[in-house]
Amino acid sequence: MRYIGSFFRINSLTPKEIESQLFFLSREAVKHIVLKSRCGLIASMKNSKKCLSNNDINILKDFSPLLCIYRKGHPKFTSSKHHHGWDEDGIKKEVTPSSNAFMTLCILELTSYYDKFKEINGNIYALSNIYKSLAKLQLEFYSSHLRNTEGFFVDKKNTFEGNADFNFVDKDKKFKFSDQAFMMVAYYLYWSLCPEDPEREMFKTFSMDILNMFLNCKDEIYNLSFEECCKICLAFNCFYSYSLNNDAKLYITDISDFLIDKYEQKNYLIGGIDYSCLLAINLLLSYKHNGIQTFKDNFIEISEKHKNLYNEEIGIFIKPMEKKEVKYELLEINNYLLNMLFYEEIVDSSRDVKIMLSTLYKQFYINPGIVLCWPEAPSLDNEERYKNLTLKSEDLIEESMFRMPNAPTPEGTGTAPTFIKSVTYSRKKDIFSSSKTTFDSSKNFLSFYLIIFLLKENIMNCLFCERINETEDEIVDNN
Repeated sequence: MRYIGSFFRINSLTPKEIESQLFFLSREAVKHIVLKSRCGLIASMKNSKKCLSNNDINILKDFSPLLCIYRKGHPKFTSSKHHHGWDEDGIKKEVTPSSNAFMTLCILELTSYYDKFKEINGNIYALSNIYKSLAKLQLEFYSSHLRNTEGFFVDKKNTFEGNADFNFVDKDKKFKFSDQAFMMVAYYLYWSLCPEDPEREMFKTFSMDILNMFLNCKDEIYNLSFEECCKICLAFNCFYSYSLNNDAKLYITDISDFLIDKYEQKNYLIGGIDYSCLLAINLLLSYKHNGIQTFKDNFIEISEKHKNLYNEEIGIFIKPMEKKEVKYELLEINNYLLNMLFYEEIVDSSRDVKIMLSTLYKQFYINPGIVLCWPEAPSLDNEERYKNLTLKSEDLIEESMFRMPNAPTPEGTGTAPTFIKSVTYSRKKDIFSSSKTTFDSSKNFLSFYLIIFLLKENIMNCLFCERINETEDEIVDNN
């Protein structure tokens, strides 16, 4: 049964509704891409049967879980006798380490959500075990096939056809430090979340080897671009949140100070709003991890510069130097909104800022928006639709916590719920136009991971408030 909503609809969304919708989109998009898209090599789960129940295995029969994901694809559904997935014509068989690290991080992060369904809904709970088993296969694959002869993760290209066989060749001999950093995070998170795996220690050891590499080559890091250092800082903030590693904590202090100095040397509001916003997010995380007031002060200062880009008359932020048409890349939009959500939470929760957030969200994500389509909200007989999974009418979660009523659906568009590359705003016509229907795995999974990593705690506290309190004493520190 589908909920038709209340008679009156509130015109403005709250920050909580925006966060909840983004989390729901990311959760469902990740599930679709990882299990149904076939936009990459398909994993054989035979080796994981000892970790999966018969119910888990039966569920997987209907899916094609990804062992690794390709760089680009066309998220349009096609179905034939031999193929059920995305249009194969649009797939670019290149593999980037970062997009795969983000994919694995996403499914690992989501296991804590699906764990809540234990003894409540076996089919939903099964996704936790499936994701953990799949993450292990992915990480083993990455270390075996996505590294060069020196041991660094590098871009690869598959010269074979199909989704089962592969012959990888190095696409680029050079490696990116940020790729190594996010792989470090992924391997550590698997170790942290899978204490039942007798082989898990090798994942932590591998992660620590990468950490030591960073600790031993600080001078090289500081010669990298501002953008690359921003990504490395993000990786270390994520790593510290999982590990509480003191070396990582000190590293965060150093690289955050370096980024502040670097930021002051150039106006990154021009041609770099995505990384300017990422720096602001990083500095807030660095403050939370280290308690250094300078980081919070700089977060506020930079965020206020971003806020001042907002044009109230047209309901969007205007990038400096842009004239007749303003092109907005996915990461610019997503990082800006996340930055402003935290600004509202930490600095200014006034009505004006809340209205700004609601307007920005509708303009960039819904009309026509950077999102191709939006998953349908869970049905009324699904525990996901209720606080604490109770199925009680008084705990029913409004549809506005999942999606906007006018958002296009996968069924209506024939596409997957993914982000497109960009949207363009015409000042003269006062309208948005969307880029081609393409899928960039690196930008999509970075966006999904940021949303899940940054917003999950708030969402979980809202959805599972009582269950979290009941199980606080059962949490085991694996560090």
